Amino acid sequence: MPLVKLTAPPGVITDITDYQAQMRYTNADKVRFFQGYAEKIGGWAKRFSSAQLQGQCRKIFPHRDTDGSKFIFMGTSTHFFVEYGGQVYDITPFRTDPIALTNPYTTGGAGSNVVTVTHTNHGLANTSPGSRVVIQSAVTFDGVTIAAQEYVATYVNANQYTIVASSGTASSGSQTGGGSITVRYLTNNGPDDGLTGYGFGAGLWGTSSWGTARSASGVVLSPRVWSMDAFGEDIVASVGGGEDTIYYFDVSAFIAAPSTYRGTTLAYYVTNTLSGDASQIPTKVGQVLVSTPDRHLIVFGSNPQGSSTYDRMTIRFSDQESLSTWNAQITNTAGEQRLGTGTNIEAAEKGRGQIFVWTDVDVYSMQFIGPPFTFSFSVLGEISGTISKNAATTIEGASFWMGVDNFYMYDGAVRTLPCPVLQHVFDDFNQVQREKVFAGQNIKFNEIWWFYPSGGSDDIDKYVIYNYIDNNWSIGTLDRTAWVDSNVFANPLTVDKTGLQFNQEVGTDNAGSAINAFVETGFFNGDTNGDSVYFMNRVIPDVTYSAGTSVKFTLKTKIYPQDSEITKGPFTVSNTANKLDLRARGRSFQARYESDATGVSWRLGTWRAEGRADGSR
Repeated sequence: MPLVKLTAPPGVITDITDYQAQMRYTNADKVRFFQGYAEKIGGWAKRFSSAQLQGQCRKIFPHRDTDGSKFIFMGTSTHFFVEYGGQVYDITPFRTDPIALTNPYTTGGAGSNVVTVTHTNHGLANTSPGSRVVIQSAVTFDGVTIAAQEYVATYVNANQYTIVASSGTASSGSQTGGGSITVRYLTNNGPDDGLTGYGFGAGLWGTSSWGTARSASGVVLSPRVWSMDAFGEDIVASVGGGEDTIYYFDVSAFIAAPSTYRGTTLAYYVTNTLSGDASQIPTKVGQVLVSTPDRHLIVFGSNPQGSSTYDRMTIRFSDQESLSTWNAQITNTAGEQRLGTGTNIEAAEKGRGQIFVWTDVDVYSMQFIGPPFTFSFSVLGEISGTISKNAATTIEGASFWMGVDNFYMYDGAVRTLPCPVLQHVFDDFNQVQREKVFAGQNIKFNEIWWFYPSGGSDDIDKYVIYNYIDNNWSIGTLDRTAWVDSNVFANPLTVDKTGLQFNQEVGTDNAGSAINAFVETGFFNGDTNGDSVYFMNRVIPDVTYSAGTSVKFTLKTKIYPQDSEITKGPFTVSNTANKLDLRARGRSFQARYESDATGVSWRLGTWRAEGRADGSR
């Protein structure tokens, strides 16, 4: 009796029935397809034993300065961190210049340590947890001490907030004073999650006036997603939604005083460090990027020149090599361009010889052409926008992205990627949390991973992998909020929702625990048409182990496609097993390969089975 192959072609296909799939893989988790065969993905190791980050991290930017020192910049919903020298530092930037206040404090009732701060139009957002203020002048009055330090500010109204005194309680209570003090506000916290803006109660309190009608309902409001790029050895960044201006991080200043350093607005850096004129710098920006090799600082979404109103479709760029010159003149290369299609610039990525710009509708090319126009703009593809700020990536001159209902690539023309797991992704997808979607490269294995929240989850819990060389797909579950490929560092860097940082593709395990990995086929017939019932009595395994010595094998059988399954196994198959004897009878069969132990890494070869016809029904 000839042996029958039990190993399917590479790639998962989910958008048909298991019976239609036959000898194709229809489900998987923690398994990739590389060079034609299924294998367990690599493990991951913690960079620190406990979470070092607060808030939800949605952007990682590895960086190296001119001396070769390595950094990992990470933007979260509440903070901005940098890892340097084996330690993580909070360098959340100042949103304001130093501000002088006179007698701003009012104590609470006698015995209370809560102090009200009065500051007209303080600009704090009503967030939970509260945004932060740095008080630079120490004072003691009415029994409470307010030291010179950072405080969490609890929003009261547009002109007041409360802090908890560093020590003491009010003696008399309801006393106003404090003398002359100086305060400075850090970047406001942003939302952890997306939410649907149905009018009253949606978004951050105080972002619009009382009683003002909203122009639309059912609008998805985005979670905080930072963008950042290198300007020389320094870092420029933005919170990415038009709420604020450009931020600047001076790497040399950080190295000089890492425990006390804070980033600042670009305007503050230009004025106070460069002694320049910051009046032209955009005050409200979306994403930030530095073009190469021409080195223009670009913002995608901005207040146009001469306006203070944020326009989601306006691109502005500075003069070449300049941080401060943004107003277009015949003597410079600064300028702006408003894109004509879409309602919002969703993403921007540097490609080979161009910048890809995605709106919620189309994708554009932005190319440096020099004076007098500086950049040219052209539409590359229509009705092919991206789903989020971080859902697009560029590899080897091509660009890949996840749209609102499909996957796309550009390699000279925009093409829809044939995706046999499309319904699996988009039929179980939380559209309200769509801005959390991000793409992660894994060039070592020719992969792009898209992480997304399933329909029943507000957090990212699933992924889909596309192998752009072999043109196959895989699926699975994994909690990650940000990912960046190996480059400055030896392994991909990732973060989960608890703030733990990982080196990805390290070892075989989940930070010391077992990874449950499996791949299974559809229900394949014993013969071509499925006419006969077959009796299967022997399986000949073929596995390559880079670690460990065994996998598990399960065989399920059915007589009819809608029939109940009969399960044989799981059987543990060791690396010394020449065969597996079993007794399985059915018209169709399903094979499952898995591992759930620590210290194991495997790659499937060509498994075969021995069986014979056992009658017909």
